[in-house]
Amino acid sequence: MTNFQTILLGIFIGGFVFAVLIFSGLIDFGSKEKVDTDLSGTITIWGTLPSSYFTEARDLIASDFDELRINYQQKNTDTYQNELIEAFAKGTGPDIYVISTDMIKENESFVYKIPYVSYPEKNFKTSYIDGAEIYLDEQGVFGFPILSDPLVLYYNNDILSNNSIVNPPKTWDELFDLSNKLTKKDGSGVISQSMIALGSYNNVNHAKDILATLLIQNGNNLIKKEVDDKDVIYSSIIEENPLGYSVSPIDATLDFYMIFSNMSSPYYSWNRALPSSLDMFSNDKLAFYIGRASELFKIQSLNPNLSFNVVELPQMKDTNFKRTYAEIYALVVNKKSANLPSALGVAGRMAQAEPSKTISVVSSLPPVLRSLLSEKPKDNAYLETFFNSAIISRSWLDPNEKKTEVIFRDLIENISSNALSSKGAINKANSQIDLLVN
Repeated sequence: MTNFQTILLGIFIGGFVFAVLIFSGLIDFGSKEKVDTDLSGTITIWGTLPSSYFTEARDLIASDFDELRINYQQKNTDTYQNELIEAFAKGTGPDIYVISTDMIKENESFVYKIPYVSYPEKNFKTSYIDGAEIYLDEQGVFGFPILSDPLVLYYNNDILSNNSIVNPPKTWDELFDLSNKLTKKDGSGVISQSMIALGSYNNVNHAKDILATLLIQNGNNLIKKEVDDKDVIYSSIIEENPLGYSVSPIDATLDFYMIFSNMSSPYYSWNRALPSSLDMFSNDKLAFYIGRASELFKIQSLNPNLSFNVVELPQMKDTNFKRTYAEIYALVVNKKSANLPSALGVAGRMAQAEPSKTISVVSSLPPVLRSLLSEKPKDNAYLETFFNSAIISRSWLDPNEKKTEVIFRDLIENISSNALSSKGAINKANSQIDLLVN
């Protein structure tokens, strides 16, 4: 393809995307009926989310176009990224694929970024929750956000009521007042019932996300992005103290997190010999479980007789803002799609209000469009909490999910085993993450 043809195609696609976004309602620009946005061909979508999430939304979009077919293929979470890379190398990749925030860095070279002249940054920010802004960069919009899966606090009704506790904690500090009531152990320290699973790593579900949440709540976003002329520079900042606190966010986070696994601490409630936090909770032996919104049905299936409820994750005491971690899923477009205009059109349509709402309803997960989150499901306490948590959710630019999992695990284990000092373990983790983002 000549340079002239490339420029011409870029102009066509840019105008097409702009038309699609006007029609979808993401850009308000007068009458939508006059916009010609015919979509055709077969569009293939890959993702790890269940195919049932997309059936109704897919059919809703395809019904408007006689020549359009949309196929969704569910992939294995463990092999998804490698399968994508192999497919792109062979030229057989999907037209659209679903990513979570921990896949952004690894997919920068594969994604068609929608320029701001086609999709103004202001329109994106007014349409989606603040946490979705992770899908914006210097070149344009990386993808169309569709779902959020925030961390929430599940709690055991019976354990709390048996100990005359009316409400679950709203701040992390309140856990210290509840520890003696909710943690049961014998004279040798063997725990039979735990207040909360914090302090170790391998048997704490979502340990990395919990640590990331505590850092974000403390004002440290883990990765810093700077623009130097045209160059974008990423760096790990977990060892830094960006807000100038007397105790750095990482030190405060680790001190709090690990106190619950310290046998000499009056708040000792967890150790590495216990079953996983999810198993402990489902077996009526854990008062508070930090889990994903998407785990609701799994918890119910593990123990149908378990009496539990869910609230927003505790926050820092006396803070001016609320935060929780969330996986925010988005539809991104393969820049080498053989049918790029229709791929962009389908992705844009699927992110608009009606299809997004169907995806949210089927998945029982909160959407990321502000307009949809304003319609909280008052008849379902679980979903109302999930919606509220989505509004305050944030993520971080995780450069490689599997590798950072090992880095955070080693950080905790190096400190707990005294293999390294706290400072040494933090510096090592920071350097390792820094290598991944560059």
